[in-house]
Amino acid sequence: MRLLESFTWLHVLVVSIIGGVLVGVVVQYGRPGTFTADSSLLLTDRPDVLAGGAAAPAGATAGGPSLHRLTAILVSRALRERVADRLGLAQKLGLDKAELVKVLLDMMTVKAIGEDGISVTVTVRGYVNPRVPALGYRISFEDARPLSADIANAFVSELGAYVREAQLESASDTRRFLEERYEELSGELEDIEDRLEGLRAQYELLDPESNAARVGDRIRVLEQARGDDAAEADATASALAEAEAQLATTDVRRITSSTESRNPVISSLEQELTRLRVDLATELASGKTAEHRDVVQLQSAIESIEAQVAELDSTVLANVGEQPNPLYDDAIKRVVELRVQLVGVRARRAENSALLAAARGEMSRMPAVARDYVAIQRDQQLRAEQVVSVERALWQARFEQARSQATEPFHVLDSATPPIDRHGPASLVAGLIGFGLLVLLQGLLVIDRRWFGG
Repeated sequence: MRLLESFTWLHVLVVSIIGGVLVGVVVQYGRPGTFTADSSLLLTDRPDVLAGGAAAPAGATAGGPSLHRLTAILVSRALRERVADRLGLAQKLGLDKAELVKVLLDMMTVKAIGEDGISVTVTVRGYVNPRVPALGYRISFEDARPLSADIANAFVSELGAYVREAQLESASDTRRFLEERYEELSGELEDIEDRLEGLRAQYELLDPESNAARVGDRIRVLEQARGDDAAEADATASALAEAEAQLATTDVRRITSSTESRNPVISSLEQELTRLRVDLATELASGKTAEHRDVVQLQSAIESIEAQVAELDSTVLANVGEQPNPLYDDAIKRVVELRVQLVGVRARRAENSALLAAARGEMSRMPAVARDYVAIQRDQQLRAEQVVSVERALWQARFEQARSQATEPFHVLDSATPPIDRHGPASLVAGLIGFGLLVLLQGLLVIDRRWFGG
């Protein structure tokens, strides 16, 4: 207690300064400062470097990766592992790979820039003395400053490499598949042509416009026409059902004008109500009380009429003008047109079916070799069309592969640079807070020693 009694304001000031300095030193050496670096990229339309030729395919349009896809790749574990391996972060930070990828996810922040850009922000913590034992990774201010920029730039560059590799792998797989399919179809087409040549040589079918060929062509045309008629009939029947449903919900006539007048029933009731009220007033003036039988009957009649008046509409339609509804006319016109169209399509389909049956009957009466010739010729035309389609798709796949190799998936807007400013540690603020708290606590002891028995 004597020590407290001899405690003066000078002691308060000295102890507070020492305590504030100690708090500042602990924060300076125990808490990290942070360095933040930003890099950004802009989506590109990937210019068609091969589209200058006239033979560029119609489907070879420009189109790069989407914003959502790039964002998903940026925060993926695979990309973080690539960044860690590229910069050797496991050795620099002293962490194993599993923990390192989690630390990288905490370091980075991905934000969209409008609808066409992405920014990558990386924050790295650094310490004045990284050798002080503590949990987690510890690096110095000098190492943390450039490391933040290196990590931000590595994310962008590895993203470009990853996307380019994925696009190239996809285009290569497509090209290989189409090449295999092209070779398969080409071989089948050669076999069919050899069979046709064999038939021509064996049975001297040298005239390509033979009767069998003409019948086969007519069968193909009629089969296609019948299929088109069936599709058109289904579409027309569906449209007709919708039009009939609309017609069923449309009124034939519509109201064009109406005139309202006061409800005549209300007028008669009000006259009767007035008469009853006059009779009631007369009865009461004659000296009868409210409990008298005549008064009660009049009052009951008045209440009944008032209830009837409250339930009636005050106005009624006096005159209503109507005319034909044009919507109904349009609907019924549409229904008639669709019914006529459906009948015509069905008749045309029936006619084509009859012609097709006749053509098939004519084909069945021909020699077997002629039928075989027509069937093989149809296979030849089908395979030729497939070969042309696959060849066009193969050209486009090669185009996409070449474009993936020659172009970048996006443009780098800003490369990260080592940050100049450092955020924290707030050693001065912590020291001032510690100094203020010590002054306050010790000041209470100096001002009122009675708390301690003084």
